[in-house]
Amino acid sequence: MRAAVLHIPRASLPLRPDHVELLLARPISTGSGSAAVLAAFLATLREHGAECRPEEQSRMGAIALDLATACLAEQLRVLETGTDESRTQTLLRRVHGFIAQNLADPDLTPRTIARRHHMSLRTLYGLFSRQPASVATVIRRGRLERCHADLARPDLRHLSVQVIASRWGFTNPSTFSRAFREAYGISPTEHRATTSASAPPGRSAA
Repeated sequence: MRAAVLHIPRASLPLRPDHVELLLARPISTGSGSAAVLAAFLATLREHGAECRPEEQSRMGAIALDLATACLAEQLRVLETGTDESRTQTLLRRVHGFIAQNLADPDLTPRTIARRHHMSLRTLYGLFSRQPASVATVIRRGRLERCHADLARPDLRHLSVQVIASRWGFTNPSTFSRAFREAYGISPTEHRATTSASAPPGRSAA
């Protein structure tokens, strides 16, 4: 498998960053249109670019930027023709994915999520207003689920409850214990003891 990577400084791309980020991890077909032109140009540039003089390479870079801009702008136009609901769901999936990937960060808060996705806190809260859980609840629930699973792992018995909690973003022991009990009906220590007692024979639970 071969891949060509085009690095474009964000400041050089004449498109709004919050719009461009809607295309992150989104596949773009190169079978037709501006995407096909960009792909063909990059393939040719990769093959013959080294033969060009520095000033020619500079012009080739400007052309690549123009083609990439045209390609991304077209993809954004396609997104914008979708319904408001589809755009909302796309953004929600991105936010949920970001939360799942950053649960271990103690600084993961609604404010940091909003800043990372170039939106206001009000917009973020509005995004979750029709969801079963608020953004703060999603963060807390995700962290508790990771802690619940890790406390049941025999290979992590050597780690204290608080170490496991801190690994998933809980910095206050009492806050963690209270949230865990509210979610599961028992304390973290009781949960660990229960899973240790039910460990299959032959597996160390010490």
